[in-house]
Amino acid sequence: MTAAAYRNTLLSLLCLTAGIVDVIGYLSLGHVFTANMTGNIVLLGLAIGKSLQVTVFHSLTALIGFIVGVIVSTIIVGKAEKTFWPSPVTKALAIEAFILFVFACLSISSAFVPVYILIILLSIAMGIQTIAAKRLGIAGISSTVLTGTLASLLEDLSGRLFFSKQNKTFLRDAVLRALAIILYCVGAMIVAFAEPHFHYIIIWAPIVLILGIILTALTKLQKVK
Repeated sequence: MTAAAYRNTLLSLLCLTAGIVDVIGYLSLGHVFTANMTGNIVLLGLAIGKSLQVTVFHSLTALIGFIVGVIVSTIIVGKAEKTFWPSPVTKALAIEAFILFVFACLSISSAFVPVYILIILLSIAMGIQTIAAKRLGIAGISSTVLTGTLASLLEDLSGRLFFSKQNKTFLRDAVLRALAIILYCVGAMIVAFAEPHFHYIIIWAPIVLILGIILTALTKLQKVK
């Protein structure tokens, strides 16, 4: 595999991770999204409109956590040099992995841990990942913002369909955007199938994925200019 293929694969795996984390949060933490803030804001609006106080606090906690994660990640990677795989991106992912590890450990004794702590841990991790992935600058993909990714994909496909000059070329960006959406959905499906019977196992899956991404980045991409 070329360095570009490795990098594109790692970005795709970040999308898979986000799908897994989002559904873990939705199924286990009171039906709240911790990665997809568009859906979370919609749930927040519905909860406020129907005076569902618990749901309001859950959604607000996720939103605050995500904001914190974005700020932290921006501080880490915001001024990183535009290299093939900036080292601050790896540092940000390492922090994300640690936060997910803390979440997994606390989930074991979740009966004694306030749900708000678990929500904020997952949402901070996803905020960090969103900016770290976006900093790679690949097809405008940030691993959690699927609406924009879907719109860009449809724009690409429409352009090739209706404008003959674009029909001859199948752009890499369109493939990556489609793959990002598919893998996010696959991550959600994995948790939906596994969560009822393997709850305390599936929560470790995103940690393993992030650690694998970090290891691959360090060994295959960190020195690529």
